[in-house]
Amino acid sequence: MRNRTRLLMSAAILAVVVAAAAITGEPSFGQGPPPGDKPSAAGAGTWATPRTPWGDPDVQGIWGGSSMTPLERPEKYAGREFLTEEEVADLERVARAEPARDARSGNNHEDVEGAYNDVFTHRATTWGRTRRTSLIVDPLDGRIPPLTPEARKREEAARRRPQSRSFGGHYTVDTENPVADNPEDRESDRCKGMILPFSSTWNFFRTVQAPGHVSIYIEHSNLGGSYRHIALDGRPHLPSSVRERYGDSVGRWDGDTLVVDTTNFTNQTNFQGSRENLHLVERYTRVGPDLITYRITIDDPTTFTRQWTIEIPLTRQVDRANMIYETACHEGNYGLTGILAGARTKEREEVAKRTHTQKQRGSH
Repeated sequence: MRNRTRLLMSAAILAVVVAAAAITGEPSFGQGPPPGDKPSAAGAGTWATPRTPWGDPDVQGIWGGSSMTPLERPEKYAGREFLTEEEVADLERVARAEPARDARSGNNHEDVEGAYNDVFTHRATTWGRTRRTSLIVDPLDGRIPPLTPEARKREEAARRRPQSRSFGGHYTVDTENPVADNPEDRESDRCKGMILPFSSTWNFFRTVQAPGHVSIYIEHSNLGGSYRHIALDGRPHLPSSVRERYGDSVGRWDGDTLVVDTTNFTNQTNFQGSRENLHLVERYTRVGPDLITYRITIDDPTTFTRQWTIEIPLTRQVDRANMIYETACHEGNYGLTGILAGARTKEREEVAKRTHTQKQRGSH
């Protein structure tokens, strides 16, 4: 009951605040100059955190954190936390010239399997504003900590299961040997929705606030949109027996930083191998007119040998009309049925072929 009441109340708050914003309009913010190696340096001494009418730090607006910065630090940057401005300019120049999924092989079969062109992939062509060599800031080597023995066993078991071939990095297709025994075999086609925490940074999300509450709408490309409703009234987490796809989030203010603690995930969660035991602590700190420093600490003793932390600069987008467009997964809705039906048809054809062969052999 508490969960249902919380959902209805937060949805009503979200509707009221978004409607008000659409009527009054909001200032437009674009991409500003990099704030330097440390995000906290942005506007130091010249900029004050804006406040809501009830006095909380204002983190409202449409934000996005897409960049070329890799999650883990590449070996070629070992021991280096930041790139130079010249290195970043060179990497961005190469990225802008890269055709990526716009490239065509001349093989019509492969080109069709490649599905959408590059405009649909949200491929970044700019490096992170802080010029970091990895999104991971802790450990200092910029790498995901080693897995626990238990997690390594899970990973090995997953590798032994049949997998579909991935073409182009977005869709799984294998016309020669399709893995389609069950719907569960077709992860990409099922469009199961976003995965915290990264879905909230690769694509745009909108944050609105009300006294004692924050709501976030996240639009994750073809996986669809989802809402997060975060109470700031000091309530505890739900009992551990109650599990939710996006976990149970409770928040608080730590000075000017919004801290969101999320637990109670389901076994459908899978972030770098972490499932129902995933524990996230997110910290949103507005450090400039168009910049939020977003830090996520990942904790799961059943998966990782230690906690680790990601930092992502979030840039404010133009949001006067509250424009976030839905990208629904209609292809998956129809495609999954066709893929499974096609696999069953192929199986029947193979059975008929074997039966025919056996009959021919028996007649001789």
